[in-house]
Amino acid sequence: MGLFDKHLSEIETYLAQKRQEGKVSEFTDQVRPNWPESINRNLVLSQDTAVELGSPKDASTSFLLWRNRLDRMDNSRIIVVGPDLPQIKETHVSFGKIVVVEGEDFHQENSYERYHLLEQMRYDIHLEGYMMRGVSQFQREWSRVSKTAIRNGFSFRNLGAALLHKFLGIDFVRSVTVIFITAGRSDVMEMKTVADSVMQIIGAMNKMAQELSFDCDACEYSDFCSDVADLRSMRKKQTGKEAANA
Repeated sequence: MGLFDKHLSEIETYLAQKRQEGKVSEFTDQVRPNWPESINRNLVLSQDTAVELGSPKDASTSFLLWRNRLDRMDNSRIIVVGPDLPQIKETHVSFGKIVVVEGEDFHQENSYERYHLLEQMRYDIHLEGYMMRGVSQFQREWSRVSKTAIRNGFSFRNLGAALLHKFLGIDFVRSVTVIFITAGRSDVMEMKTVADSVMQIIGAMNKMAQELSFDCDACEYSDFCSDVADLRSMRKKQTGKEAANA
């Protein structure tokens, strides 16, 4: 099993339910960016904002996970759960963003470095009329879209295409699914529970890579390591390196 097989299954179950509820739009034909980039860091003032996504007043979740993919067929997708940006009537909405990367040859020795490269890419988006106001270690994302951008037709297809283009430019990435959630607080919070579990696994991975600490009795992630086969394998690999270098 992979690190996130359980979580990916939960996400697919969630999407299947939302499709039954008629809340899902899905796009597979737009994998190149078609919205102008901002030359400088984009600024969207409050008075110019059409919609604010995931502000501190609203629910928000944002996370990334990955799995191995052996073939090179591209089935990248943009999925919107809830109204797309031009259809949103409120000025503040709860927001979720999930990025699923399918890549070649993820293993115990490279997952840490690859994760941090992918994580940087997730926020390296500078589009006219779109401002990412805040992100944090708490799996939240807060952004603004300007009134002018909405009038000109800016949608999650534009934002998703920019993200796909970034990720698909990495040599080991084979396909990407970007999921945006605007259907309401409860819909976002359903995925927040998945995000919390994903970040526990990533926290354990980071601790092993950064601290080279293998005292399981004293580690806050010991329960997750014992439950996830790939984390156990990663720990054994790191422990072996430490012993060889002793």
